[in-house]
Amino acid sequence: MLTEMPIPENLLSTFSPLVPPVLREHNSMPERTLPASTQPFTKEFVYVTPYPESAAQWLINLLDIFAGIVNRNKDLSSVVITETEYKQLSGVLDDLIYSVGEDETHPLSATMTLVSLLIKMYEDQHFPKLDSLFPELAESATVGNTWEISDSSTTLSGQIDTDFVIVLFSIGCLLWQGGKSEKAISAYDLAISIKSDYASIHTSRGEAKSSLTDLRGAKTDLQNALKLAEKQGKDDFGIVIKERLKELDVVEAAVAYLSDSKFSKYSIIRECRIQIGTLYNRVDFALCDAEGNFITIVECKLGTSSDHGEYSHEPLKSYLCATDTVFGIFASSTNPDSWVFYENLRHNRFRQITRAEYEMQVLT
Repeated sequence: MLTEMPIPENLLSTFSPLVPPVLREHNSMPERTLPASTQPFTKEFVYVTPYPESAAQWLINLLDIFAGIVNRNKDLSSVVITETEYKQLSGVLDDLIYSVGEDETHPLSATMTLVSLLIKMYEDQHFPKLDSLFPELAESATVGNTWEISDSSTTLSGQIDTDFVIVLFSIGCLLWQGGKSEKAISAYDLAISIKSDYASIHTSRGEAKSSLTDLRGAKTDLQNALKLAEKQGKDDFGIVIKERLKELDVVEAAVAYLSDSKFSKYSIIRECRIQIGTLYNRVDFALCDAEGNFITIVECKLGTSSDHGEYSHEPLKSYLCATDTVFGIFASSTNPDSWVFYENLRHNRFRQITRAEYEMQVLT
């Protein structure tokens, strides 16, 4: 239970907004219903702010509570909360009030609004109102006409089912950020089970599957997202999804190349986090030896006219320097013969080598 789990001081302040890099915009979900902190973006460097394992577990426990509520209530317009869930949510709200406060840009701001609403719904159903205990309060309100009693509750979007989708999307993004891709997928699954017409959630789930090397599943989600974007007239978003699908073809080709039997003594790790100074970055994948040491870092990026030249390779070189990894591969197409292979000579010096030279050195 969340109420029994020790929460380190200001733990939730460690969460920072980050969503999968495929999303440049969020036109598939009404902007007015989405907290600013969960607006997607893309950067050359994807900065990943790590947070403690206890913070991830806090999110997972909260996701379990929401899953229980959603799975039990087929009609979310009249949600029924159990006493146990009420107590759990009350503990969650205490944590959120302390850490989120009035900060509407906090990635858990929407969650605090939904939790508050669910608590109020339970209390309205189970606790007597003041005017029933003290009738004179209701009478004075009617006579004086200075205020009125209202049972209406404020939601994020005007519909509680959409509120659940917004919050589950936010939780999924935070879990993905923290390297909990399987749990992120669970959050996205739950959101899609409520409303399946948000392209951004399908793309986010696809990115989480991609990080688990489920490239087929990732492509399926992105293709579904593309259909939704095109159906809803989100042309710009559709272009981004198409580009990401092509990029996943490159990732798939790179994974297939390094999965060849000649590399069998090595293993592949998808979407590794690498620290550069005080910042953490997420790389496409790395080839590792039996001890977990990086042998090769691979960056997959579609080659366009604006990407030609050394500048687009700088992130890869930074990763090689930061980890002292000997080899790097910049893959910009599905053809390995067109890739750029680097040998790290240390002290920020690199030598471009051929594919044959790379294989000879790695396999000997």
